[in-house]
Amino acid sequence: MLHPAQDLVDRSVLWDYMQNFWMDTDPGILLPEVARVCAESKYTMPELEAIYWNEVRPAVSFNLLMLPAPEWAGFEIEWLKQRVLKKHRFGRRVRFPWLRPYSASWWSRLQSAVAVLRERQNAG
Repeated sequence: MLHPAQDLVDRSVLWDYMQNFWMDTDPGILLPEVARVCAESKYTMPELEAIYWNEVRPAVSFNLLMLPAPEWAGFEIEWLKQRVLKKHRFGRRVRFPWLRPYSASWWSRLQSAVAVLRERQNAG
């Protein structure tokens, strides 16, 4: 997988959708759409997991730590790109996701939904 700065066009779409798991809204409403975008992407499941944990989460998880959360609808894409490029942990192994139960719960749901969609794509 390319470095985030070398793959902005494809990666930024995922960042934009995945950031919804750290907004002050119910991510379950958007889960089917986020899963669709991930399933249709060129990335493998391990790559999607790395993008979720090592790129999106470090960039936007602060949003849920502040009360009230400063952003509800999602960060503007140009700001988000710059933030991910500044905060990413590209190339590092995903470590101890169980220490972040909220994020781990949404990753598990997203991973399952993407797997179902990809199975359907491959069957049809």
